Amino acid sequence: MTPDLLAARLAGIVGQEHVLAQERCAQYAVDGKAPTAAAFPATVEEISEVMRLASSERLSVVPWGSGTKISFGGIPERVDLLVGLARFNRVIEHEPADLTATIQGGALLREVQAYLGQRRQFLPLDPPLAARATIGGILATNASGPRRLLYGAARDLLIGLRVVHADGTATKGGAKVVKNVSGYDMPKLYIGSLGTLGIIVEGTFRIYPLPAVERTWVASFPDGEGVAPAVAAILAAPIVPGRLEVLSSAAAPLVAARADLSLPQGCVALASSVGSVAEAVDAQIAQIKRLSEQNGAEMGWLLEGAAQEDFWAAISEFVPNDGSGRAGVVLKASVLIAKVLNTIRRGEEIARAIGLQSFAICEAGTGIVRLHWTNNAGEPGVAVEVMAKAIEALRGSIVREGGSLVVMSAPPTLKAAVDVWGPVGKALALMQELKQQFDPDRILNPGRFVGGI
Repeated sequence: MTPDLLAARLAGIVGQEHVLAQERCAQYAVDGKAPTAAAFPATVEEISEVMRLASSERLSVVPWGSGTKISFGGIPERVDLLVGLARFNRVIEHEPADLTATIQGGALLREVQAYLGQRRQFLPLDPPLAARATIGGILATNASGPRRLLYGAARDLLIGLRVVHADGTATKGGAKVVKNVSGYDMPKLYIGSLGTLGIIVEGTFRIYPLPAVERTWVASFPDGEGVAPAVAAILAAPIVPGRLEVLSSAAAPLVAARADLSLPQGCVALASSVGSVAEAVDAQIAQIKRLSEQNGAEMGWLLEGAAQEDFWAAISEFVPNDGSGRAGVVLKASVLIAKVLNTIRRGEEIARAIGLQSFAICEAGTGIVRLHWTNNAGEPGVAVEVMAKAIEALRGSIVREGGSLVVMSAPPTLKAAVDVWGPVGKALALMQELKQQFDPDRILNPGRFVGGI
């Protein structure tokens, strides 16, 4: 099928004004591969019809929300057609009394939060780049952030899902109530599958009341030695932190600046937020402050209101870029909580050995460590093979201790030289079988998921 004919066929489904073709699709390139056409459906029926066209013509399809997670995953084998969900962006149903909401996949998280906030409720998701992330993209990558400590990840909040498959069939799973029937939880299959099993068009979530009061305590540790015992003490105490984040000495001043904090040079920061009624918040913050000081914290700051929002937004939007043109990769490690500080230091050592700087943002209570490796502007770039060996060296040390490491974002040349996912183990065969059952012609995001799925 020629590009012009493909565009015409798509226009017959979604309307001419909602189709882009050829050079106009350059902005939607995935690892340098631009689609031949892009379609932006507005209904499930239109998405199904577009997928039936793609299936009949054996066109590869890239689902696209807002693009914040598009750098995640391997290099696609091919990119023929992009299916954008920008018009699929509504809160379909909200039951405040039942604490549930059904939301379309293209809805921006920030707009969902604004809508729910009118009833003093929220969806406790705060993944990286949350201000621009869509519901479908968050589910497709099972993205999470600091609030995962208290509320769980995206898959934990999901109770129902609607998906359009490679052949255009639309299916529903789960329910619209929190208490569901027993049996296989089929919707969870799609969470974290990077759009390789179907296009997520709608999700039903359990939501939560906004806390009456929320405050954050930020403590600085001169060398980081006391951070691990402070985290352990907070987790062991009768405290219910909503977020517990460690910022490395390189990342801490960049985040703190957004909240007008001046941290001591070279310190490691520990940020703890608590949300509840005022008396409970004050009591728990006081206990966090005391435990931090007992483990070596030298300074501390109480954040609330706009300063608190700016601080956590800086963590969500963190990019170690001061306008000087720094570039690099983003790595995500999942480790034992006790290994968070070791992972930060090992990342810094390996990065320094190849001439890079490492910035770490860590969910200390869940063992998620995000490492941003960058080169300073004006310095020679690091050779691809050197970077690949450095990533594998870090991965090897993490895997030996029971953890894992994936590459969240990297240039295509580096992705071609390193396995962005790392070892999967015995689960790979099952994943491949699921792909064969759901998408036998390998239409959806071919090559981007684990093992080249």
